[in-house]
Amino acid sequence: MFNKACIIACCLLFSAGSAATELTRVELKDGTEVVLNDDFTWRYVLLSAPDTEAAQLTAAIMANSALMTTSVSQGVRVTFKSARWDDTELGLDFDIENISPLTVLKVTIAATLFDDSGNKILTTEFDVWQAKNRLPETYLRKGQQRVSRTFTLDDINATQWQKQLISLAIIAVETR
Repeated sequence: MFNKACIIACCLLFSAGSAATELTRVELKDGTEVVLNDDFTWRYVLLSAPDTEAAQLTAAIMANSALMTTSVSQGVRVTFKSARWDDTELGLDFDIENISPLTVLKVTIAATLFDDSGNKILTTEFDVWQAKNRLPETYLRKGQQRVSRTFTLDDINATQWQKQLISLAIIAVETR
């Protein structure tokens, strides 16, 4: 009979190789490039040289920035809704939608802002949805859509962020 340590070791061993591996890159008719992974997922190629300090948004993404304002993971869709300025503070709002059968308790995203030339300004994390413990009316249930609270950033230059170039990536979803 297996003991717990052996079962945990086997789980770790077999899950280590389950990360998505890039199979190929495909250029669409409009010039946008996508990466196809071996786990049947795909993503847009946003940066021209992702591993360098001088990484910049690709021309296709600059021409159609709406491609990077939505992220979907584990049945949750997060979309950049709006930005507003309050003196020198930038306020960001997001729409969150649960398209999975599970109840969502918390959603964390990484938001990367780019200046009007496509250069990265900063990346920051937000908990765009957080249910309150033992208050079921705050849970995000299947088919529900909610608006996040406003998140503020104070180190963004308004004159360099007129095009509102923002890329979203869901990094964690907690469900029940």
